[in-house]
Amino acid sequence: MKYSVVWLLCLLSSFPGYSCNLRMGIETSFPPYIVQQGDSWRGLNVELLQLLVQDIGCELEFIHSPWLRSLKLIEQGELDVLSHLTYNTERSAQFAFIGPHQLESIYLVGSAEAFAGLTDISQLRRQGSTGIIALLNGAYYGDELDSILNDANNRSLFVFIRGNEDKLALLLNGRVHGLLEDITAFHYWKQAATLPAEQYQPLFKVYESLVYFGFNRKTLTAAQLQQLAAAWYKRYQDGSLQRIVARYQLADYRFSLPQPGSLLPQAAAPD
Repeated sequence: MKYSVVWLLCLLSSFPGYSCNLRMGIETSFPPYIVQQGDSWRGLNVELLQLLVQDIGCELEFIHSPWLRSLKLIEQGELDVLSHLTYNTERSAQFAFIGPHQLESIYLVGSAEAFAGLTDISQLRRQGSTGIIALLNGAYYGDELDSILNDANNRSLFVFIRGNEDKLALLLNGRVHGLLEDITAFHYWKQAATLPAEQYQPLFKVYESLVYFGFNRKTLTAAQLQQLAAAWYKRYQDGSLQRIVARYQLADYRFSLPQPGSLLPQAAAPD
């Protein structure tokens, strides 16, 4: 049976106390995904999520919070949703993963001279580096890098940063020699001349994974999560999500929206 927006809204209204004000943890500008304009927010992830929650009759409230603090607020029931969330088993206890909204490719971006001879992340463990790498505190970059970070001998190679703008500022000020960043964000920096392309380049891929909107299992019911998953599927099928993505394409760099594959029990596509 086909899902419809009317059916979703009727079902939602049957839950006493249901709040249609979903709180999203959001930090400083991170083009193209999150862009702050005065007191308002826009960007690819903001537009995608706004469309999704509007389809179930809700509104989106933005709570300014660095990434690590946002994870704490989710645990405390003070936030309802985050974007750019990589799936792992531990997180699945807290989050329902709806999307995915991007295939995220994390690269080491930095000075080739500082990381001479390194062509993949495994070499970093074996031979170390003269360069220091900034990464986002609380972010997940794959099992291999986790293993490197858990080795005390390697900790001095990394600086843990609370926000994306702080991470970029350290690189531009020469405090670090490289950072771990999504390749799409790099191309936006390059277009805006935020990062000198002649000095800093993507050196090699560190990790690639699908990323999702993560909805808080503590603050939303299982039925509400199913309705959000159905709304995402419907909007993918009618092309609405792809039209939003198209507005953020660059002339010399293209990316696409992955097919729906919500990591939510019984969240298969509707018949």
